[in-house]
This record gives sequence, structure tokens and C-alpha cells, in this order.
Amino acid sequence: MTSVQGIGTVAAKFWWVLLVRGILLIVLGIMMIAWPSATVTVFAVLFAAFLFVDGVLEIVQGFQDRKVGQPSAGNFILGALAIIFGLVVLFWPRGVLTAIVILIAIWAILAAVAGISAGIRLRKVAGSGWGWFLAFGILAGLFGIALIVNPSAGISTLVWLVGFWAILTGIMLAAFSFVIRKVGNTIIDAPAA
Repeated sequence: MTSVQGIGTVAAKFWWVLLVRGILLIVLGIMMIAWPSATVTVFAVLFAAFLFVDGVLEIVQGFQDRKVGQPSAGNFILGALAIIFGLVVLFWPRGVLTAIVILIAIWAILAAVAGISAGIRLRKVAGSGWGWFLAFGILAGLFGIALIVNPSAGISTLVWLVGFWAILTGIMLAAFSFVIRKVGNTIIDAPAA
């Protein structure tokens, strides 16, 4: 059996893994769009659990490093911070997400200032595309201001965008799984060179 036939055999046998992943992503996307508030809560709980476990493991690593004479203060500090941040996320998920949305809003406003000032500076330079800079700056500014005025809408929009991404990616994976199966069967059935 050639290496190409081996690849064909794997593709023909395990094409369904992509199909299952695609279906799961489609279901996840639909659930995110249907229940955005629950999605935020589940995400917060999972992220908090990850941070807590990561913090505990970092502290364990610190004790291991200390046993062999390695510096361990960084491990203890990172572990403690991860656990504290995990607890903050667990008990205040909306607040953490609101803070993230506010940071995105501030970034958008700073990008707006940069875009508008670049557009104004370049407007006398022929062919500079100054209008695009100006348009980008105005749109980024409106986006940033909208997020600051209503951060909850930013959170919901983010969940919806991720949900739509999951659905589209799931459809692509599901469709691609059938292509993989067909190609794998074609390679297996091809005569060996």
C-alpha cells in the first residue's frame, strides 16, 4: 500500500468525524443565536473553570519547581491571579464581558481618531485615498460610541456573530466531509502505480 493509498484509507474511514464536527458546530451556532444570554453564562462558567484549573496547576508547578531548586514565585503569582480572575468571571460574568466590550469601544474610538486625522492630513495628497481613511474613522467612531452607550448590545451582537460563524463553519465542514469521503474512496479504488 502506497502512502497515498494510506491517506485515502484514512480519509474513507474517518470522513464522518468532519461531518459530526460540522453538525455540532451548526447546533452550537443555532443555540447561541436562540439563547444568547444562556450562551454568555455557559461561556463564563467554562472560562472560569479553565482559569481555576489552570491556576491550581500553576501553583502545583510552583511547588514542583521549588522542590528542585528552581524559582517558583512567578508560578505562585500567576496561579493565584488565574484563580482570582476565574472567581471574578464566575461571580460577575456580565461585568467582565461589559469590560471587554468597553475596551473594544475604546480601541474603536482610538482607531477613529487615527483614521480621521490621517484622512485630514492626506486630503491634499492626490491619489492618497484620504476619503477611505476618513470613512473608516467615522465608522469606527460610531461603532465605539454605540458600544459605550449600550454595551449589552455589543455582548449580544458578539454572541450572534460567533453563532453565525459556527453555523457557516459547520456547513462547510459537513459539506467537506463528503468530499473527503469521495476522494478517499477514489484513492483506494485507484490502481497502485
